[in-house]
Amino acid sequence: MANKKKQQLTQLGRYKITGELGRGAMGVVYKGEDPSLDRTVALKTVILSDDAAGKDEYKKRFFLEAKAAGRLSHPQVITVYDFGQEGDVAYMAMEFLKGKELRTRMQEGSISVPEAVHIAEQVAEGLGYAHEHGVVHRDIKPSNIMLLPHDKVKIMDFGIARMRASDHKTSTGLVLGTPKYMSPEQVSGQPVDHRSDIFSLGVVLYEMLTHTKLFQGEDTPQIFHAVANFLPPVPSRLNPEVPPMLDFVVERALKKDPAVRYQDAFELASDLRSALSELVDREAAAAGEKQRDRDTTKTMKLDAETLKTALPAPTAAAIGSDTRLPVSIKFDCSDAIERLTDPTRSDRAMLRRAPRPVGLLRRLLRHRVLVAAVIAAALVGGAIAVV
Repeated sequence: MANKKKQQLTQLGRYKITGELGRGAMGVVYKGEDPSLDRTVALKTVILSDDAAGKDEYKKRFFLEAKAAGRLSHPQVITVYDFGQEGDVAYMAMEFLKGKELRTRMQEGSISVPEAVHIAEQVAEGLGYAHEHGVVHRDIKPSNIMLLPHDKVKIMDFGIARMRASDHKTSTGLVLGTPKYMSPEQVSGQPVDHRSDIFSLGVVLYEMLTHTKLFQGEDTPQIFHAVANFLPPVPSRLNPEVPPMLDFVVERALKKDPAVRYQDAFELASDLRSALSELVDREAAAAGEKQRDRDTTKTMKLDAETLKTALPAPTAAAIGSDTRLPVSIKFDCSDAIERLTDPTRSDRAMLRRAPRPVGLLRRLLRHRVLVAAVIAAALVGGAIAVV
């Protein structure tokens, strides 16, 4: 019956539904139009009647968190415009984003280390802003991170309580979030604060850097056990391109004890910026080394056979008329090499003989043009003197 209601929805409040963007455990995400402001919105809905036992509490929590999310205005946080209720459907009108979920990007192929750090740094900035305003996300995961054009990132689904009262309970109370990205305090039902979001972001960053899933299990209890007890290897063991500084950042973000974890998302963002700067400098140095290798003049020994094998036949034949290379190839220096390696008696005598001094006549012959000019000048001068 609930599915039928979802399919038949054409209007929520003042918003006209124009399409469906996706479905989740809690409801449907619609594409809608706001006629008052003539803009496209995303409408996230929750069917309150599905939780009849805790409907009032669930509705109260939904609207309280919607109000909190509506106060947030940050480049890395999705904007909430409005919220309301239409019958048994609670809805939230949010900014319509044209981009790609990080989850999809990770499924399409591996993400480079600098790109992963840049994404995580922006998410940490958005979380720091939200935490300053008293809002804890509680469900940071790749599907809630949107990658936009020009390398921009936005965090989605702030303030939406996705888990029903009957889902993932512990002996101490209600647990909200997605098991594989929860913090240890979440899975144990302890009070959750902003440091839980930092742990979840650490899990997302670890998976981007290593291209592996961090916490695995056949069912929810096994995943909860892994989150609470499994100590993962540092990312550089799985991906040698990860520098030591990033190992430190990830390890600190994933501390099981919140007291020794990053205490501030802005501090995490600062360390990620430093790591990104180190990565950029390293890549620039590597690029400079490659450029120097390309610019360095290298000497190669070429003979006729090497030229024939190294170059195509037409090219080797074409080299000739305007260069000295063919002459050097045709020159037979075997006799000279033989005389140097096995000199005769006369060769030794010539090598031992001191070079002859250069006489005056030979020096004059070397500068014959200058000598001729001097003689001509002398003759002209003498003729003028006689006249």
